[in-house]
Amino acid sequence: MKKIGVVVTILLSFVFASQLFAKEIKATVTYPYKSFNSDTKKAAMEKARKTAWKKYTMSFPMAKKTTYKENKKEFMSQMGEFIVEEVIVQQKNDKNNKVYKLALRITIDDMSVNELFVALSAAGNQELGEASDFGSLFIARIKTTAKGYDAKRVKITDKQGVDNVTQNNATDGNKNVDAVSVKSFSKKTTGGSTERKRTKVTWEVDESMNESLTGALNEHLANAGFEPMDYNDLADYGAPYMDEIYQETTDKATLKGRTIKAIKLAAMDAEWPFFGYGTADLDLPKIDPATGLFKVSAKITYKVLMFKNGKSRTVATVRPTQVFGMGEEEDYATTEALNKAAEKAMSTVLAQLQKKGIR
Repeated sequence: MKKIGVVVTILLSFVFASQLFAKEIKATVTYPYKSFNSDTKKAAMEKARKTAWKKYTMSFPMAKKTTYKENKKEFMSQMGEFIVEEVIVQQKNDKNNKVYKLALRITIDDMSVNELFVALSAAGNQELGEASDFGSLFIARIKTTAKGYDAKRVKITDKQGVDNVTQNNATDGNKNVDAVSVKSFSKKTTGGSTERKRTKVTWEVDESMNESLTGALNEHLANAGFEPMDYNDLADYGAPYMDEIYQETTDKATLKGRTIKAIKLAAMDAEWPFFGYGTADLDLPKIDPATGLFKVSAKITYKVLMFKNGKSRTVATVRPTQVFGMGEEEDYATTEALNKAAEKAMSTVLAQLQKKGIR
């Protein structure tokens, strides 16, 4: 029984790992015909396939769309290899109107698509000896605590009082009698405001996770034709040491201006053409209600600088973006989140560099 359990676990892990790099797209088409036959079904399948593929490519970032349009024939020629599964969800032959309706779900190997983007990139077309040096500082931070605050409510009440006085006079011929009665009325107006405080979050830099993130990032850089450089080498040129970087990024989400300036000067002195820096903030693991698996989210930011003639300029930017990792164990979900963070950052950066024709 133990052997069967191990085999099942391995199979589940393999299937789940495959799904992490695949995307499911659904397309519904209507295909008119003169006479219904097997060719009608084939034509409808091809139409649905291309419709789903188009929906998939429409999800690309702007820079990636530009690269795709420039190399559309190359991608279309390999579309059959990218589609790893096709499932007919629903089909109907409307004989009265002579139309065949088809709902198709396809699974696309997203990793293979990204590999083609890399192969077509300007950096990827270089020889290894001509690869550009690319230094990087990608910090992995994990959330340790998150303290929330109840909303503070302020209530303002305005009261106004009005007295209504009634006086009655009477006489019996000998003396006068005065009677006074008082009635009180009040008016109450309420209003106010609600004040909320941001959740206090505590972050911590994890060195082992940081090494995993850097390793995944360097793999993508190498596959794209760049030569990954070790940040620690910049210490010889006056850049802050890693322990200083860790301490600074634990306190705040971004590096201080003077720290970035010191790194820029060191990278220029080291004659690195490119340097990228950013953070990947990992949330606390949660249970995904749909699958029952652990789910870890990672918010990434990344920026790439290019140095030329003693000046630096930003050539690629990854705006705050969220990716997710899932797994049967917390560690596995965290590792997947780190891998997704590196993949998302580099795919965005490479697409922007290629669009600008930067090697």
